[in-house]
Amino acid sequence: MNRLFLASLACLLAPAAVAAQTITGSVTYLQRMMLPPDAVVEIAFEDVSLADAPARTLAVYRIPEPQAPPYPFAFAYTPSQIDPANRYGLRATVRVGEKLLMTTDTAYPVLTHDGGTEVEMLLKMVSSPDPTPPPPDADFVNTYWKLLTLAGAPVPVVEGKREAHLILHEDGSYTATVGCNMLRGGYELSGDTVAFLAGITTLMACPPPLDAQERALVSLLETATRPAISGDDMTLLDDEGETLATFRAVYF
Repeated sequence: MNRLFLASLACLLAPAAVAAQTITGSVTYLQRMMLPPDAVVEIAFEDVSLADAPARTLAVYRIPEPQAPPYPFAFAYTPSQIDPANRYGLRATVRVGEKLLMTTDTAYPVLTHDGGTEVEMLLKMVSSPDPTPPPPDADFVNTYWKLLTLAGAPVPVVEGKREAHLILHEDGSYTATVGCNMLRGGYELSGDTVAFLAGITTLMACPPPLDAQERALVSLLETATRPAISGDDMTLLDDEGETLATFRAVYF
């Protein structure tokens, strides 16, 4: 029992003639890991009588530089100093500096109101907020969507040709190309669905593989019904939910 524990519990100790009793137990966790060498395990003995107020800490048992769990502990108390009407409990934490690494999320009552004097406590990892939240989804309309795959095949950039892309303009029109002819038409949005309307195209003869890719693009625009956007990535799906093409938002 360390000195800090003894000092923290001094207020509960009766005169030397009165024998102290003990609350014993252990703390463990389920993760297959060792705690950092600068971690500290703390078990707090608290008065939790007031439901609408913070618990009052009566004593703290500290285990610096903990090795492998479980971690045994013992609190001495004098029965005459315990109020039968009050509620007492134990709480455990693991900290590394000021950072809370683990804590108990279950009440562990002791002494009064059917609480015992032997306690087995389980620590749980504390979830840390993601320091880099995901970016917001790109807008379907008025975004330059670089075409990545078409009918399951990658769409490479052909040297000397334009990059394959799709743009939906705010005026209800779209432009699209695989790097050869420019396709122009209209589109209609209804909730989370889209319908691409037949339009016009330039009439250049496209060399392989652009000729096959352009036919696939025309077919895509005829059958696509729903965009699925996550961050800067978009997938165009058909009525059955099958992937027709994938895109990446590009910002200039």
